[in-house]
Amino acid sequence: MRLIELDKDNFDAMVTDAQQPVLVEFFSPGCGPCHALAAVLEDMADAHPHIRFAAMDIVRFPDAAWAFDVAAAPSTLLFSGGRRVDAVTGYVPRERIEEMLAVVE
Repeated sequence: MRLIELDKDNFDAMVTDAQQPVLVEFFSPGCGPCHALAAVLEDMADAHPHIRFAAMDIVRFPDAAWAFDVAAAPSTLLFSGGRRVDAVTGYVPRERIEEMLAVVE
């Protein structure tokens, strides 16, 4: 399943106001580790249908990166009830993402 593309117009509806947990990868288009992590997240999305998987380009939307203290790409943040509940920076293995998701399952 493809990651939902977030932008400044849909972020609140898709993340802040979402009823379901949301995992967001903040990425940069030219970042190799970002592309590798996106492939892992896309694969995981099918196994976690109750969690929304999304991505936000921090080059196009630097204010979003600033608002969530994203200092490097990729950074993966987990939101539940519109609040950030966990975060990791850099490429991390699938097992670490599974640990994050266990908090909201």
